[in-house]
Amino acid sequence: MSRLKLPFALALSALLHAALLFWPRASEAPVAPTVERLQARLLAPRPAEAQPEPPAATPLLKDTRSERADETPPAPAVVPAPRAAPVASAKARERAQRQLNKHVFYPQEAIDRGLEGEVKLRLVLDDSGRVIDAAVLAGSGHPLLDRAALNAARQIGRIDAGGARELLLPVVFRLE
Repeated sequence: MSRLKLPFALALSALLHAALLFWPRASEAPVAPTVERLQARLLAPRPAEAQPEPPAATPLLKDTRSERADETPPAPAVVPAPRAAPVASAKARERAQRQLNKHVFYPQEAIDRGLEGEVKLRLVLDDSGRVIDAAVLAGSGHPLLDRAALNAARQIGRIDAGGARELLLPVVFRLE
């Protein structure tokens, strides 16, 4: 008898599950959807209304200078001229270029890929000539070379630029 308990239990379970799955439910009765139908119809065009024409004496552009003739124009604001930053001499620029070139490293990945280009850097210097900011003004078209030029500019440290606060220096990457 104990051998028949397991198959009997499995058969009973399968029968009950099948009955539950296939038993018709009252909530499953088909319900007809109530959808309002849209109707479109064409309306007769409205008659064109006559629009009044503007008088010929009124100009399209109005001259407002004559209305302000009695007002006194405001005095122009006095703006102090910006203090010109000292320009680096050619000798100072050449020294800075040599110092930058000492720190330029041609990335091996760029060499392997045959990348070449020229990066124009803008270096901002403090009063002592230390590089406080470096930015790419004109990229080479290859981010790898642009990053290498910026890294070189950040490694320079101090530049004797003859009191200049800003330097524009090119970094040329060429394979030979």
